Amino acid sequence: MSLRSRLTRRSLFAATGLGLGAALLTACGGESSGADGKLSVVTSAYPLSYLVTRVGGEHVTLEDLSSPGVDAHGLELSVQQVMTIEQAGLVLQIPGFQAALDDAVASHGGDNVLDVSSAITLLPAGGGDSHEDHAGETEEEHAEHADGDHASDGGGEGEDHEGHDHGPNDPHFWHDPVRMADLADALATRLGELSPQNAQSFTDAAGTLRTELEELDAELTESFSAVEGEKPFITSHAAYIYLAERYGLHQIGITGVDPETEPSPQRLLALEQVVKEEGVSTIFFETSASPKVAQTLAQNLGIDSEELDNLATHLSEESDYPQVMRENCTKLVASWT
Repeated sequence: MSLRSRLTRRSLFAATGLGLGAALLTACGGESSGADGKLSVVTSAYPLSYLVTRVGGEHVTLEDLSSPGVDAHGLELSVQQVMTIEQAGLVLQIPGFQAALDDAVASHGGDNVLDVSSAITLLPAGGGDSHEDHAGETEEEHAEHADGDHASDGGGEGEDHEGHDHGPNDPHFWHDPVRMADLADALATRLGELSPQNAQSFTDAAGTLRTELEELDAELTESFSAVEGEKPFITSHAAYIYLAERYGLHQIGITGVDPETEPSPQRLLALEQVVKEEGVSTIFFETSASPKVAQTLAQNLGIDSEELDNLATHLSEESDYPQVMRENCTKLVASWT
């Protein structure tokens, strides 16, 4: 099924299924807490689920709408899942990340929603501190971009790709542990408002988590800082702008924020030039974002390919958020040394 077909189906669902969900909810008189008195919380990406689990603990019931190993950008919802969203005590939303969730939230007013962008600062799509690569430009042409174009090279991110528009902000904030800690604090505050008797527990859990995430940040800073130079890395899609911005890396995306976008022949030729000019030794792919293009490009150029976990979904029960961040760091550092 094409992306446009899925979007058409989603639009029809928004017009009919959402209304049906609302009607059923009204008839059933849904509650935001279960029979056990726990607050129900809905997420749609693994990093959000990780925060809810750590901050909410035994006082919440978590419903993660994403599926392990499946591209979280293209989330589709059943009528039952829409009802779950409407009935939940709290829904965590990254606006522009998942059109289906945005539709569901908009359909019932979103009074039970924590908008991630209201709690932390999101980077603009295509923004950040990593230096944009303008392969093939003269020095004069490159200088024209210097003041306003210092960004990860994402091959057109921020555009509406076949209707899959992520809006003005990059949603992949979770690659910055400090932003994760800031969102944990905001989550603790919101959960405390909804469940005052457990407010102190939420605050304490968020404080503990902040300490751990700040220690992780210090560890990653030390590892990345040990490598001299610009530290370029090529990825399947530009999902690591926050990592690049936080640790001074140079992300080069084969495609932009949308992993379903196909790179043009001109883009692939430009990437070949980047590999040669910057001495890139590895092209990184993501299992949930179709590794074929990245692996083929690496094979054609005679360099290595390696997997990075974009953390949008939980690929392994054996590896939690901090461990995956460390594993990604180890792979990136190895590609420069």
